[in-house]
Amino acid sequence: MQTFPKNFLFLISSWLLLDSCTPKMFKDLGQAGATFTSDKTKLFRSGVKESLVYKTNIKYKDKEFSSLAYVNEINDSVFKIVLLTSFGNTLLEAKISKEKFIVNNVISYLNRKPILNLFEKDWRLVLSGNLNHEIPLSYSSAKAEEQVFDYQHGRVNNLYYYNLKQESLTQIESYKGKTKKVIVTISSFKDSLPEKFSIEHPSLKLKLDMTLLKKVNNDSAE
Repeated sequence: MQTFPKNFLFLISSWLLLDSCTPKMFKDLGQAGATFTSDKTKLFRSGVKESLVYKTNIKYKDKEFSSLAYVNEINDSVFKIVLLTSFGNTLLEAKISKEKFIVNNVISYLNRKPILNLFEKDWRLVLSGNLNHEIPLSYSSAKAEEQVFDYQHGRVNNLYYYNLKQESLTQIESYKGKTKKVIVTISSFKDSLPEKFSIEHPSLKLKLDMTLLKKVNNDSAE
């Protein structure tokens, strides 16, 4: 029986190792030639003058409670997020830009680094198309009407699924290595604004359902 050359065995074993390490999310994706525009990864369109008020239903394991969230674009690179109780008391008020996350007001039981880090990461993911001016990798998915854009930073891949027919985002996924950390699902739009979307952390058994209630004058959110 003829012995296979060592270099051939090395190449085959290397290929199998590399293939097994390829994140599942890229298995069915191929390079696309479409020209990227930043609007394709924006959940919130630019130039909204009012604050957007969302009813936020939070599910954590077997517990559930609701609050209100104000989302306000201060300018094209800074957003203000205010969380309130259903009675209007401020839970957290912060400003987020590409470079900074500044908490101006927060109640004591939320003023913990892991909670604030989670809050910042979630909103950076949701607002990346608005705040991030990088050019992502571009893919065409197995679905003919869909494009996938990937903002890659080290082992983190943030994927934005854009529906060509609807001309809107339908989903955002954040991976660390092979692990899916966060799923943002956009259910519907109203007047080109996200009417219903959710932010889910599968490993934490945490999910936030956001439903647009109204647009208000910015002074009301101060």
